[in-house]
Amino acid sequence: MKKSHTNLILIISTILFIFTIGSFVFFFTVIKNKNRHISAVSIALGKKTSEQINVNNLDNKIIELGNIQKRISGYFINTSAIDTFVEYLEGIGLSNNVDLSVKSVDTPKNEKNRIFVTINMKGSFSNLMRVISILENAPYNIIINSTYLNKETLISTDTNNTPIKGKDIPKEDKSYWIANVTFGILNL
Repeated sequence: MKKSHTNLILIISTILFIFTIGSFVFFFTVIKNKNRHISAVSIALGKKTSEQINVNNLDNKIIELGNIQKRISGYFINTSAIDTFVEYLEGIGLSNNVDLSVKSVDTPKNEKNRIFVTINMKGSFSNLMRVISILENAPYNIIINSTYLNKETLISTDTNNTPIKGKDIPKEDKSYWIANVTFGILNL
């Protein structure tokens, strides 16, 4: 009986051992497959994340390029929107206490990408020079072709304070400067 009891314990132990080994192999395989699946999902997630970062970077670059394009387009004048450029010029004159008037806007047929503008200005010398400097440094591709400056003096006669009756003595009343500027600008 002792021998059969020992054999029974040996058989049960062997069965439990085989069951334990089988369970271990089964769970090891399941864990290995899950690990492989998680690694594949992690790699796919990493790729998707890097793609999303690339898309965000691309969107930022597109916005940046749009801003650069707007700035570059600002260097050119659209012939259909020349009135906004004329208003810009008149605004420069107003903000610098200069009487600025646009005399002509010409698009020569032999030069398709240029507009020639002639402006007349009247004001003090320093204000005129400031406006010319602003034109030279304007956010447009302006090439000044000619500038003409002239000082004008208004002379009036004063008959009330004349030492000799009947004779008019000229009196210098006011002087101002006149500028005529012709420049070319690139158009679209």
